[in-house]
Formats: sequence, structure tokens, C-alpha cells
Amino acid sequence: MRQTGGAGADGSWWGRRAWSVLVLAVAFMSVTAAGAAAVVDAYGGDPNGLVPFRDSVATVYSIGEDVWEVWVCQVPGWNITLDVDAVTADMNARFTAYFGWLSDSRYRPVFQVGGTVQSADILPTDPAAVEYWSGNWATDCEAKVAASSTSGPDGVMIVTEGGFGAGYGNPGWSCPGTVGGCASYYPEKTVYPGNERQVVVGAGSVTVVSPFQEAQWTTVAHELGHAVSWPHSYGALNINPIGNVLEYDNPVDNMSGWDLVGDPIGTTGYNRYAAGWIDPADVAFYSGGTHTFPLASIGGQGYGMVVIPMGADGYFYELDYRAPTGWDTALTKNGVETYLVDSRRSACAGLDWWQPDYPCFGLWTRVAQSPAEVGTTGTSHVHGVGEVFQLGLFTLSVLQDDDAQVYLRLTDGNYLGRFVDDDGNFHEPNIEVIAGAGLTKGCDPPANDRYCPADLVSRASMAAFLIRAVGGDVSAQPYSGYFGDVPAGQWYTPYVERLFELGITTGYEDGTYRPDQPVSRAEMAAFIVRAFGHSAELGATRGVFADVDPASWYAPSAELIYDLGITTGCSADPVAYCPDDLVLRDQMASFLARALGLGT
Repeated sequence: MRQTGGAGADGSWWGRRAWSVLVLAVAFMSVTAAGAAAVVDAYGGDPNGLVPFRDSVATVYSIGEDVWEVWVCQVPGWNITLDVDAVTADMNARFTAYFGWLSDSRYRPVFQVGGTVQSADILPTDPAAVEYWSGNWATDCEAKVAASSTSGPDGVMIVTEGGFGAGYGNPGWSCPGTVGGCASYYPEKTVYPGNERQVVVGAGSVTVVSPFQEAQWTTVAHELGHAVSWPHSYGALNINPIGNVLEYDNPVDNMSGWDLVGDPIGTTGYNRYAAGWIDPADVAFYSGGTHTFPLASIGGQGYGMVVIPMGADGYFYELDYRAPTGWDTALTKNGVETYLVDSRRSACAGLDWWQPDYPCFGLWTRVAQSPAEVGTTGTSHVHGVGEVFQLGLFTLSVLQDDDAQVYLRLTDGNYLGRFVDDDGNFHEPNIEVIAGAGLTKGCDPPANDRYCPADLVSRASMAAFLIRAVGGDVSAQPYSGYFGDVPAGQWYTPYVERLFELGITTGYEDGTYRPDQPVSRAEMAAFIVRAFGHSAELGATRGVFADVDPASWYAPSAELIYDLGITTGCSADPVAYCPDDLVLRDQMASFLARALGLGT
């Protein structure tokens, strides 16, 4: 249920929601009063225990094909004529693709022509009057369509030839607590008109109605979201013109945004999970300590949601990632979103008609931006790559690795780490590992509070890293002058000479070591294999990397450290190694930590 662009109507403002809630209250209470559906564990249908009645509410209609019959309702007072065939074709063209993207091909709404009805309802002709509209909108349209529909669709889409970009959506009978919804008890409640599942939108949602410059298709997507039991997301800090909490202050959720017009954007990870579009196995739970989770945008690899439980059923923080892809290219800010989800009974305490021992669910679930902020365009709850932020007692960092994969790191307490210049760096845990193991002292003696993660690894530094990892103490290392360009008295000289004695390097043919020269990824592979005793494991190359010639001198080493899990390459599709790229100090920390079996 929504108002968009400041010139539409919505039940949460003007009473329409109260009407819809009454209908649903009668439906739900009829089920429980009749005794057909026994009271069950509200979270028993969700393997993760997050969404009440997940198996019998949203997923009844949100998995597979969802057939919608489209009707046009002609009303007096508006000079608008809609062609039901054209409207139906537009919906198929737009929303099959949109929901296919949003659901990762798990949900397919199909729109078929219903027909045209006429209603005596008079809708306001003055846009300014909409602000004071009582909400008694098109109920006669609904009655006419219910009497005319005979094909038994999953729901009906009613477009009135009056109204701006306004609408409301009704998920119909859900029969919470019954596996498969109402089918086992009330088969007549699974299709329209028995299920009372309908979406009603004004003409401005499908065509241009002055003063708007484009159709507000986002409203249609919004109300279809309600029809699969999605709630609004809102911070509760903003008040609408008549003094109620404004439920449209999240500009990155199509189930909220005040100023959303034109084509729709995506929605929260919670909604996608509730609909069955994120698998239970693709939800990560944080339980303390320091952990890093790969996050997936729609269609990507990684976790679809990260959950931080807050000590009660249905009460948790939910974090998900929205990439600038698909319909989300229109977002005002992309990144990791943070929401506080509350299905506890106290979150919908005003619904006195509701079963007292059931939690909130579906449209009544409380989903709030965290942090919330005053205004309708704020994105403080969206965090881009590189951002570090607090969530209660937790510190979170949004990271990105060399393959552009996004990660979320969580830690309890204000974790700052050993060095001041690597906070939020993807490789920070492994920098901490090698610092704790004594492989690095930092880059700024005598303070040694910096690691210089973006600096290149020189051959001098590589010698120090490797010898500290495998060669032990060099304090008593005598000077032998193995290399013409490695003089006595330099900080790196004992490390380089020990590297030579262990057979890890022979230097260059001209008798030099070139300590100041940066190390390439090709050279790094060879250094790692020799230093950690893997030379005997070298074998024939298999062509693992698209950019590595199997005949090249470094190919066996590159493939071996890939097999050992020391590197994943520099690109996943195609798998590439980037042998000529120079190694950075933060990357080297991860190579070393993994080689030691201590890294992530």
C-alpha cells in the first residue's frame, strides 16, 4: 500500500489499510476459530527460524508461475481511456523480466486479459484533493471484477481509469501455520475470487497522467510485493502530513521509497528470503568473534544475507548486498544494507484482532533501516566498499578482494588491530596473522604502527618475509657477500644471504639480487613453492589459468599454489593469474598466512 510522488493515495494514510486489515483479520480468524488449522510453531516452517509461517504465507504464490488477471475499471470524472490488452502486454513485458531478475528466476508473474468493468465510484479530479482523500477507493470496482472473473487466476490486477500512481495490494487468505497455505483446508481460497487476492492501482501507474512525466510502474511492482506478503521498510522517525508514522522513507527499497517513480528497483534481502528466493543455506549467522562473510548480490556468489540474532525469535539484524546491476543500477547508493527485523508480538501490538500467541508476519513484520534517519532520501543504512561502521556493540567493515568480490567483516567490540592503516582492508585478518607470527614488524620503525598495505613488495622485503616464516633467527648470520649488490650492514642483507643458503634463490645471472626491485606474481609463486618446501610437488601444468602459458617457467609454481589454496588467482571468470602484476604488501600477507595454514 503506498503513495508515490506526493499525488497518490494509500491506506496507511487515509484508512484504506484499515479496510484491508479488517478483511484479512476476518480471514485469518476464521481459520483459527474454525479449528481447521491447529496452532503450530510459528517458525517451524523456516529452517533458519527467521520468518514466521514462511512455508505457508509468501511462498504459496511466490515460487513458480503466478497468474494475474488484468482488469480495467472505468470510473466517472477522469478523461483517461485504457486498453486492457495493451496494459496486460505492458505488464508481461515489464514484470516478467523484473521479477525474474529479482527472484533469480524463481518467480514468474504471468498477466492475462480479464476484461473491463464500469463503476459508479467517483474518484477525485483535483490532485490537491488526494491529500485529504478518505481512502474509500474503488471498492465497487473490486465487487464488479469479483463478479465477472471466472477463470480462477491466482489474483487480479485492477487498474482504474482514475487515480494517480497510487494503489494497494492484498495477499489474500494465507492460512498461517498450514503447510502449503489454505489448500489442505480451504481449496476454494487458493484462487480468485475465493482467495480475495488483488492489487488495485490508479491509471497513473501504467500510463502518463499529468502532472507526472512517466508512468509509475514502481507502484505496480510495490503492490505485487504486498501480494506476496512483503511489508514496508521504514525507520519510524518521519511523520506524514496528518500526523502518522510515514512508512515510505527508505529510498533503496521498492516497498518503501517516497519519491520512487518510473521503473522499479529491488527490495531487501529479508523480503527475498521470505519469498523463497534466497535459500536457507545461503544465510550466514554471526555468533561472535571476528568473521568475514562473502556477500552475494542478486544472481551472484556468496551469502544472500548475514544475520545477527538479537536474543529473541524473529528479532535480528539483517545485512545484504545490493550491487549496481539490473534494476538496482538506479539506486541512490549501492552497498551493504542494514535492517533491524522484528516479528515479536510487540511489534504489532496494535492489532488486537490478531491471534494473541502468533508473532507478526507478512505485511505486519517490522523492518527498519538501521540507523534510521529523519528525511525520505537518507541512505545511512547503506555502506559502500571500504566503509567501517558500528552496529550496536559490533564493528563491521565492507571489503572487496582483488576479484571484486564483496565481503562483510564483523567483530564484537571496537576492534582496531595492530596497525592503524589497514582498518577495513580485505587482507587485514591475514596481516594480523603474519604480525602475530612475527613475520612483519610494520613499515615505519621505530613506531611500527603502520603496515603500508598498498606498497609494493620488494625483493628485499620478500627475503625478510620468507626467512621469518621458515628460516628462523638471522641475528648471528655472518656476512658472506654472495651478491654484488647486497652489501654488509643493510637491514635486509642477512635475510637475503640466508635465502641463498637455503636454496630459495640464486639471484640473477649477473651475480646480483636486485633488492629494490618489486616482486611480480610470477616470482612470488616460485618463492613460495621453494620456501615452504613444495618443490617436489611440482608437476606437469594443466592450463589452469587463461593468461598463463603452460610452457612458461613459473606456470608449475602458479598452478601448485592455486592447488594448495594459497591463491585463487586474480579473476574468477575466466580463471586468471595476472603473472606480471606486482605484489602488494596486503596481498603478500594473505599469501604467507595461507602458506602457513593460518589464513583466510
